[in-house]
Amino acid sequence: MHRLILLACSLTTALAAEHMFSFGIKGGVPLTDAFSDSATTGVDVLTHTFSNSKNYVIGPTVELSLPFGFAVEADALYRPLNLITDITVVPRPLAHYSATISSWEFPILGKYHFLHTPVVKPYVEAGPTFRHVGSQGPYLSNSGFALGGGVDLKLWLVRISPELRYSRWGGDAATTFTVPPSQLNQAEFLIGISF
Repeated sequence: MHRLILLACSLTTALAAEHMFSFGIKGGVPLTDAFSDSATTGVDVLTHTFSNSKNYVIGPTVELSLPFGFAVEADALYRPLNLITDITVVPRPLAHYSATISSWEFPILGKYHFLHTPVVKPYVEAGPTFRHVGSQGPYLSNSGFALGGGVDLKLWLVRISPELRYSRWGGDAATTFTVPPSQLNQAEFLIGISF
């Protein structure tokens, strides 16, 4: 009898622990450009820098469920940053440069789920976010704050989570004539699929 009770407690604990953690993938599209659209002029030179592509965001996600609707989510999101530089010596174009800077973003977000139903659970989230950029963008800010909201849809064993997320990055280390400022306010639409 005691062994049966011990086995039942062990199975209950294992099933509860299984539902505490969820792993998956999150992807989406940025709604804002990575760099500010800026133009600088010299005596007879015009330099225009901008992003012409919003690219994509993708990476793994993990979530730890806590009591009372709270949770902690951590992501590792790859986001390429597109930068175009056009240099014109009046009146003719002189050069056109295009670069893609690799960027990994690591948000750690506290989440609160409300309206607890079996299938739909809306949530809000907020927390710090960190960034590692490739060698072409060492001046870009590497920390900021993110907040967002979305809904968890539970379909059988899969959870689908569409959301809108806003990130505010700290100021860049330096910007000069050849180094354009980044967009400090960024928004993105993401969809997570987790188990």
